[in-house]
Amino acid sequence: MTLAERDVLGLFLATAAAVLAGMLLFDPSSLIAVAAFPAVCLGIALAWGIARGNRVAILLHLFVAIFLVQAVFRIRDYQDKDVDFQVILKIVIWMTVAFAALIHARQWLRILLIPSNFPWILFLLWISASTVVSPAPAYTATSVFTVVACVLFSAYLFSSFGEVEIFATIVVAIVLFCIISIAVYFAIPEFGHYVYWVNEERFVSPRLAGIAGSANNMALIAAFSLVVVGLYAREFHRINIFFAPLAGLISLIALLMTNSRGPLAGALAILFIVYMFRWRRLYAAIALFSAGLLALAVILPKGEAFLFRMVSRSGDIGEITSFTGRTEIWHAVLKLAAAEPWMGYGYASSVFVLPQHASEVGFATSHAHNVFLQLLLTTGVIGVALFVISYIAILARAAVQRDRIVFAMLLFVLFNGITESSGFTTLANICTFAFAIAVTIPPLAKNRKVHENHFAYQRGFS
Repeated sequence: MTLAERDVLGLFLATAAAVLAGMLLFDPSSLIAVAAFPAVCLGIALAWGIARGNRVAILLHLFVAIFLVQAVFRIRDYQDKDVDFQVILKIVIWMTVAFAALIHARQWLRILLIPSNFPWILFLLWISASTVVSPAPAYTATSVFTVVACVLFSAYLFSSFGEVEIFATIVVAIVLFCIISIAVYFAIPEFGHYVYWVNEERFVSPRLAGIAGSANNMALIAAFSLVVVGLYAREFHRINIFFAPLAGLISLIALLMTNSRGPLAGALAILFIVYMFRWRRLYAAIALFSAGLLALAVILPKGEAFLFRMVSRSGDIGEITSFTGRTEIWHAVLKLAAAEPWMGYGYASSVFVLPQHASEVGFATSHAHNVFLQLLLTTGVIGVALFVISYIAILARAAVQRDRIVFAMLLFVLFNGITESSGFTTLANICTFAFAIAVTIPPLAKNRKVHENHFAYQRGFS
């Protein structure tokens, strides 16, 4: 830098400081606009990059979307379903996601429009049609839009970028999410701990909810990260030797702090199943099964009470036999679904329908805690049939192509859907994205040609 350039820079900085000092003295409120100016410029630059398909802009968009769609920054009553800034923020994010996908539609249409995806497309059309019977059509339409946007964005990502960098971006976003959640857990216990309601009375539990809103949501997010790290450990190791171990450790710590047994068991089961198929090591499976029998032989002599204390938070056998009260919900949902068997009550309408029947359930709940019963209640028999056919078609494609990534994503949705409504309750979430990945990730035969020169490509079963 020359002397003249330094003089010009000094003059510019002095002028800027004088202007800011004057604004501080005479019009302090205008400083807000000045502070927001860089953020506005960054947003414009990001939008331009997204429109042009810039790699950094799109991956940054993915990072922001994964983080903010899952995040909750406010505390409100259980029955409060009003649209607030949090809901608006998520809708805006899904709008940007849909925009990014639609302006690049020519790149992903052929990937999405394959025969095995036709039942899924029909399912999306059906849940869109269920808006006409919903007690809250705007809410149903918005929820359907987020699911469609999730699928389209996933199709665009996998048609334009490498899957390793896509999954690495997702993991980084979730790891940051977990770190902030753990920090909030200790710094702001009222917000970071799981809050639940009994007879309209509010209780704070020791379980981690973080910025996910609930312990189950937090567990689902962390479990997804753990599964992805397990599937791509070798590829992530090539990016950085510490990436996979640190990401896996942080995700596991967050998952354990939620004390959610289902997502933890599901994540471990998925990795076990996938790697047993990949290794074809029967002796490893036999060894693990034998270790499980040995552990059971040690536990059983101590009595059933000890066993139930290990798998039950309260030590009550009723917690296990009722799936933590879920059997009451399932019984009530089946009765309600029988009244509207074909079209249901409208997609995502359970948040309005079930609270009206809290007396039949025994407590307030907003969804069916089972993906098939949730869809039966909200989309009817036709919706469930289309979803099951979609699942089987995609599973068959994965089996024929020996695609362990699609297989793992489908298992993630299924295992979570046993005791939760998975990704089909209201707005799209990480489980919806898992199913969207299974639908839109390119067929393995094509990917092998594209990625045959990439490092450690291990997507298919060996």
